[in-house]
Amino acid sequence: MVAGGTGVLVDLNRGVEHTALIDLSRVAGLRGARMVGDVVALGAGVTYTDVLERHAETLPGLAAAARTVASRQIRNRATLAGALVLADPSGDALAALGAAGAQVEIRSLRGGRRTVAADAFIVAPGICDLRGDELITALLVPVADGPTAYAKAGARNAMARAVCGVAVALHPARRTGSACVVGAGPSAIRPAVAEALVHASWDALEDPSTAQRFGALVAASVDPIPDARGSAEHRRHVAGVLASRALRRAVAELPA
Repeated sequence: MVAGGTGVLVDLNRGVEHTALIDLSRVAGLRGARMVGDVVALGAGVTYTDVLERHAETLPGLAAAARTVASRQIRNRATLAGALVLADPSGDALAALGAAGAQVEIRSLRGGRRTVAADAFIVAPGICDLRGDELITALLVPVADGPTAYAKAGARNAMARAVCGVAVALHPARRTGSACVVGAGPSAIRPAVAEALVHASWDALEDPSTAQRFGALVAASVDPIPDARGSAEHRRHVAGVLASRALRRAVAELPA
């Protein structure tokens, strides 16, 4: 089953042939978005461009991550749900979805419905929590209730997968923060200890040492897989640097 079809093109370039394809791009129930309380339910057919053009105000963290994905042509076609199913643990949108506390809505041919936390949906590279008779129907993303930031490192500024990416979301009313790291392990990583530091140090978030400590805790929480784009130690270092940078950016947007 395909929606944007960008993953199929990658397969074709690798010599992988598919005997049959089912196009879901015209299924009305998978397109568009709706508000459910303070959550935006993004249909599985929603593209990166849709997020940028229609949801940047309510989902600024996701829009910031979407802006770094590939080229405009690919963003016009590729869907967020499709990227999750391809199960790339370095996906930019995955970081923003994880930090936002998003849920993946899944339905089966038997009529069942379940949700999975976005940061837990990818189990390992190429493997996601989707059974053979299931389909993603929506991504349930809470409306941002505070500043967000996304920091990414790659081989170049555009058209490159993230060596590492870190998304941060601050929640002033609760005096807490959430974060999600991609590209630094076999799946997305929520650095719980670093998140706890944000809560404990809320009144000292503007202190440079807080961001440094936050970055160090994030670096200690990752489990990098070395590959041609970077060694495990390099990815761990980059994760810490990006985490500090993302937190500083988010804190700078807090109201005085």
